[in-house]
Amino acid sequence: MPTKRRLALVAILLVGAAFATMFQSWSDNQSSHYDLIRALDAGRTTIDYGPYPTKDKAFYKGHWYSARAPGLAIYSLPFYEALKGVGGPALARRSQALRGEDEMIDFVGEWGSVLPGLLLLLLVWRVAERFEPGYGAAAAVVVGLGTMVLPFSTLLFSHVFAAMLGFAAFAIMVRERAGEPRGWVGFFYLGAAGLLMGYAVSSEYPLAFVALVLGGYLLSRPGALTARLVAMRAGAYVAGGLIGIVPLLLYNHAAFHSWTHLAYSNIPQQQKGFFGISAPSLPVLATLLFDSRGLFTLSPVLAMGGVGTVLLYRRGKRAEALTIGGICLCYLGYNSGYYLPFGGGSMGPRFLITVLPFLGFPIALALRRLPGPTLALAGASIAVAVVATITHPLVGYETETVVWGRLLEHGEFQPTIASAFGAGRGWGAIWPFFLAVAAALLLAARATPRLRLSARTLGAGLLALAAWCAFATLAPTLLGIDHRGLLSIVGAGDHTALNLKLHSGATYPLKTLAPIAALAGLLTLAAAWLRNELSAYAGDPSAPEGSPAR
Repeated sequence: MPTKRRLALVAILLVGAAFATMFQSWSDNQSSHYDLIRALDAGRTTIDYGPYPTKDKAFYKGHWYSARAPGLAIYSLPFYEALKGVGGPALARRSQALRGEDEMIDFVGEWGSVLPGLLLLLLVWRVAERFEPGYGAAAAVVVGLGTMVLPFSTLLFSHVFAAMLGFAAFAIMVRERAGEPRGWVGFFYLGAAGLLMGYAVSSEYPLAFVALVLGGYLLSRPGALTARLVAMRAGAYVAGGLIGIVPLLLYNHAAFHSWTHLAYSNIPQQQKGFFGISAPSLPVLATLLFDSRGLFTLSPVLAMGGVGTVLLYRRGKRAEALTIGGICLCYLGYNSGYYLPFGGGSMGPRFLITVLPFLGFPIALALRRLPGPTLALAGASIAVAVVATITHPLVGYETETVVWGRLLEHGEFQPTIASAFGAGRGWGAIWPFFLAVAAALLLAARATPRLRLSARTLGAGLLALAAWCAFATLAPTLLGIDHRGLLSIVGAGDHTALNLKLHSGATYPLKTLAPIAALAGLLTLAAAWLRNELSAYAGDPSAPEGSPAR
């Protein structure tokens, strides 16, 4: 394996190690998944007996059921049983990370969240390398450390697991569409992609949108539009998908004596519209993207993913670019019509995690073409995601994001693997996470070709960084976007959302964090420029064109 490829692989593995170091506090969503795993282990589907109280449950014919899709629980069940076999519960109860309580949720999360998060980044790397060789590792590391993939790879939610399955199906289709492999093996690949998509739907129902868009991508292969090939290719994909949803059907029948009944249908809020989804709303869309928990507010580098998608289209990869656009439009449309857009306590709009790898791998193209803005916004995004993850990733309100800066100032962090050995929850315990993150960033930089950092692109990076910092600090409050987000929470049933006293009276919640993140972006630009200057001074033959070494 070439040296740079080895460096890229190790960098991504180190991001996975960073995921594994965190032992996050619990939440209703995690407890719901864990209760279902324990119930399946006991040979039942009800969660009447806990063990952890959760609000994410549904009442049906005298019993309580997990409100979560069963895919993650079914996947995690063998690992849970293996942990029981080696004394995992006793070890968890002796741990000091979370005050000596049962931390099996975190142990199961290593399999159910950390491993899928790592696999997702490996897929992003390989897909990005196909379209922009040499820059895939940088894109994967940015997705892993600068978006919601970071906190949700440390929590037992199903989002990263389902996103990994959906993106894996896309990666298989990209390879098949390029002509490898051919013949009947190609149909087998399409069946495998369908199988992954079917199980993704069994893990998160909205992945059906991805399945439909990928169906259109499948039919776009040049030279495969004859009636016979369309039928065979679509048939392989659909057959695989049907096999993939069999676990969901079996679970539904065992739990509700119906193949199609979903626990969601027994939650009052889900009974409005189509499982809680009404017509898309532009004001809600604005909050999803631009409030203090908005997608582009907290991860501005994703805007460069949009730029990279345009570059992909201009290169002639129109099917791939349109697939990315179609998936983004589907998810933004459905999420803007959902009764609870942010999904409760979450760093950002967690239902949009599925789009992150699709919007993330084109960052590789933007990095090569527009390195200044991409580097600057990547540094800011990583700083925001890291601070949110290590302090309090499950904030429940737009104005509650102020807590990230406050907890950072006081050195109060989520537990880590060091906390499990008595290191507490301060600076003395967070170092394993920071060590893995720093090493991943350094190796990703080494694995990436030298960038063309002219004065013009550096200026563009500084301008993008300043614009983002000003917007993130002021706009959500001055434009009323945060207030509109709080109204959405009130509409979902939480009437305390507008009580500013409850939320520490925050009006500009990112006024502390945004400048810190902007400084991180500035340091990222400076480090990249210094690297180029040193390589040019040393006469490095790999220096970019236009440098003194050339």
